[in-house]
Amino acid sequence: MNRYGTIALQHWQTYTPSRVAALADATQFFSELGAEVEAQVGDLAARVASMRPERCSAESYLEKVARLQTARRIAEEVVMAELVWIKDPELPLPEAREEWEQTRPADENLISWAERIQDYPDSMPATDELEEMAQTWALPVEFLEELVATEPPRDYMRANQPALLEAANIRFWRELRRPQSQS
Repeated sequence: MNRYGTIALQHWQTYTPSRVAALADATQFFSELGAEVEAQVGDLAARVASMRPERCSAESYLEKVARLQTARRIAEEVVMAELVWIKDPELPLPEAREEWEQTRPADENLISWAERIQDYPDSMPATDELEEMAQTWALPVEFLEELVATEPPRDYMRANQPALLEAANIRFWRELRRPQSQS
């Protein structure tokens, strides 16, 4: 578990112990969360650091170090606020999950999407759109590609229920981690 995972675990144990207790494997969850935070911090820090390229060529070594450290701190604040700093939900966890299940997009939407692609193969989304859809649904791109390749797609979904359940768990936890103002 990296330092972000450790920070998240300590924060959650302090502020949301019921959520930590409800996790099947807290170590794995926080290891994965820490890796996700680290990746997003790296990406965002690089983007922030390169926002003013005209300044970069004329800066001294110390100015460059300061720019990169500032970019990293900004990225950490943004990503940690989005993924780690959470408060307990208004509802107990089982009730929050039940409410989420009633309002979340149905897996049936994925079947309809795959059937449309099969009917019109030229409508397959571009790679970046497919990656965005995979991120939204918390499924690997390969899962979506296989879903489209299998006729009927419903059979593929039925055969891969464990993957769909895990994806639903990820989306639920992602929703809980989202700050209340974004909900």
